Amino acid sequence: MLEQELKTFERELPRLLETARGRYVLIRGETVDSTWPSADEAYTAGCERFGVEPFLVMPVKESEPAVPVLQELRRADP
Repeated sequence: MLEQELKTFERELPRLLETARGRYVLIRGETVDSTWPSADEAYTAGCERFGVEPFLVMPVKESEPAVPVLQELRRADP
């Protein structure tokens, strides 16, 4: 659903790390709308600007490597 916004975030992350590290970015489509000090402020701005249209709020920070999590299915004892 937010595929384009996620691509925009990935594309813009290096620049955002230089200019807005530690803030939250508000993205709509291919556009970085703004950055905010908190996720709540970014979300509120997104609701005010875009209403019910989809938008993305992400923290501006170095991405952490993915850690696979494996879950074993265990049979319950009878």
